[in-house]
Amino acid sequence: MTLLFISWVSGQTQEPPRYHDFDRITIVGHVYNESKHPLPGITVEIRLAYNVQEEEPEIPGALEFEHYIWEYLVYTLGTNIFAWAETDSNGYYRISGVPNPGAYLLLVRYADHFLQTWTPVIIHKTGAKEFEANIYLRVRKSDIPDFSKDALEEISLAKKAVANNEFYKAISHFQKAIDIEPEYAEAHYNLGILLRQTGNLHEAVNHFVKAIRHKKHYHLALYALGETLHMQRKYSQSSLYLKKYLEYSESEDKDSQKKSQAHYLVGINCFQLKQTAETILHLSMAIELEPGIHPNAYFLLANSYVIARDPKNAIKNYREFLKRWPDTPNKTEVENVLKKLEEINSQRKKN
Repeated sequence: MTLLFISWVSGQTQEPPRYHDFDRITIVGHVYNESKHPLPGITVEIRLAYNVQEEEPEIPGALEFEHYIWEYLVYTLGTNIFAWAETDSNGYYRISGVPNPGAYLLLVRYADHFLQTWTPVIIHKTGAKEFEANIYLRVRKSDIPDFSKDALEEISLAKKAVANNEFYKAISHFQKAIDIEPEYAEAHYNLGILLRQTGNLHEAVNHFVKAIRHKKHYHLALYALGETLHMQRKYSQSSLYLKKYLEYSESEDKDSQKKSQAHYLVGINCFQLKQTAETILHLSMAIELEPGIHPNAYFLLANSYVIARDPKNAIKNYREFLKRWPDTPNKTEVENVLKKLEEINSQRKKN
């Protein structure tokens, strides 16, 4: 079982009043299917059930809580996921350290073949050490996400706008879909793509991150995020997400050209970070998957072999670079380097 708490940062400098009145409680329970069979390996998440914009709880039964309770909970937890746990072989989960009193939502969002489920939890201050909440999941009858009709309508309008090259109109509809369904991963991904096309890389990155947060192993969003971070010259972060894409895409994405491009981008990132061995590994993989990739892959690979003191492979890749890009602006420079390497390699053979 895994359990992780994420701190929430606020601009406030003082604790809300009566914060010392809060205890900590453990929420436990089982996750079942509709036939009441326990489900192992299910991720159960928890967040505060409070709408900051409306300044009111999302669960009607929690309206009786005094304002200082919400002030304290928002201050300490925020309204995002703050903890999660995974069910064991008996479908049992345990989340510790939850502030008491409080109103929360237990979420199951990533269970294969089951619909997303939200279970409300209202905890009153009784002195109890544990609160039990069982969760029942319904089988998903199709691959269509369980999102509201209004959100799906906005997505439909966004797609029509894209087809008509009305990108800013499409952005507006995708944003409305997200306003209705904040955890609609595909809407975040598509919005990110459009924002990137219109030059807003920073916001595009934010939406790709949200897409990944709301859909586990979302390989398209991982690739787009890594690619966009590369465009921002954030090489370490870019490599992190592109490597995750390559890991998850083995079974999900059969596009060898995209995989080759991912290796190519990671190779460039590693070259910029002076990680020679990693550069050679990823550029070699990029070329193996797609020999017709951009000639620069051969050029950077040759440079890396020079750094690694491997003239034989450097010569091989410089030659291939010149063959594929005979009119390159740095042709003379490459030819001079190639000549020196060939002399060095020849001398080595004699010795």
